[in-house]
Amino acid sequence: MTTTECVVEILVVRGQYRELSTPFRVGSQDFVFTHILAGTIKANDLVLVIELTSATANDVIIRSVLAFTRALDVIGSRRPVTVILTSGQADKDLVNAINRVCRVLPIGAPTGDDASQVIADWLAALLPLESPPPVSHLGDWRGALKAKLEQLDAAEVAEVMLQAQNGKEAVEEALAAQIAARADTALEEGEETI
Repeated sequence: MTTTECVVEILVVRGQYRELSTPFRVGSQDFVFTHILAGTIKANDLVLVIELTSATANDVIIRSVLAFTRALDVIGSRRPVTVILTSGQADKDLVNAINRVCRVLPIGAPTGDDASQVIADWLAALLPLESPPPVSHLGDWRGALKAKLEQLDAAEVAEVMLQAQNGKEAVEEALAAQIAARADTALEEGEETI
């Protein structure tokens, strides 16, 4: 899957954007970009995905983006525009020129096993926030703690659980006392073998 395809897939699946057909008409002008997506539900962005190749000239891209945003202004659109530059290294002059009229995300062409995650990280500003997992699994913290501490003596676990209700410092003191008791026992056993 190319970077451009991955961008479109993430925006459509996770961001619920819809892909618009090209050429896209604004007022009396037609615009052609690699992909054009429109936000739905909560997002109202227009996203222009531009695949950079050796055949694409910076001045053509700049003119197209500036004309597109100007045409939106003329018709009174309130949709923010985001330009995503993929597949090639974005020239800083290109980014600076179009950054004045829209948000620019120069993704490039990430590679490797985590390429999809890198792309998703770049697109995070366009994606809805993900809710943290429900806290219901934290409700039984005692059971989770006991399961992790099964290798310890039952009396020691009971002491730590009892102290956990009194706060962090109480647990630290209980653990320090247990460690000191074990160290004293080990030292006494060591002295007996000498």
